[in-house]
Amino acid sequence: MILNRKGFTVIELLVAMAMSLAILGAARAMYRIQAHTIKSQENQMEAEEYARVSLDMMAREIRNLGYFPKQTACTSPANTKGIVSASATSINFVYDANGDGDCADASENVTYTYDPTTLNISRTADGSTQTLTNGNVEAFQLIYYPRQTGGTAPAPYCFATGNPTGCSGTLSSSLSTVQRVYVSLTVKLQRTDTNVGGQHSVAMNSSVNLRNHIN
Repeated sequence: MILNRKGFTVIELLVAMAMSLAILGAARAMYRIQAHTIKSQENQMEAEEYARVSLDMMAREIRNLGYFPKQTACTSPANTKGIVSASATSINFVYDANGDGDCADASENVTYTYDPTTLNISRTADGSTQTLTNGNVEAFQLIYYPRQTGGTAPAPYCFATGNPTGCSGTLSSSLSTVQRVYVSLTVKLQRTDTNVGGQHSVAMNSSVNLRNHIN
């Protein structure tokens, strides 16, 4: 019996090796792209969670401003239905958390401030200041609105400078009629992957209705 002992030629082996290397190279490139993409998504999710925690904390406290269960606003510090002062980058407000008729107890006089130099948002209460962010807030703005009385949303109040689009009236003389505070911030990702393009910052906002600031 005659056996067919014919094998592969050198050229066939080289072609097979080249094809195998091409397939392995493509698989490795695909794996690297997927790994970098997943890492980039993780970085973005981390920034979103970071921004959401800071935003939720501010919104929760701002919503309580003007809470005076004894139906009489505390007089120290002087305030307008809970708002002591307000601007595009800061707000100072009071509320009677424990219902004892004053605003001198823990966390009843609160100030949130954005510093464009350090890119931080800070919370001041009880004589101490806490930095809420890590020097990565690229933009922050507070916008104040009056109560909506018709079918059309009212225009926001104007600031001395840096006015929101379509603003009307002056905030400093309209604190008693503020009924909604719009809070927006843009947080830069703490870690980015240069191998993957795309989003390097996260923008979030919250519209806070002042349930205790009744006009």
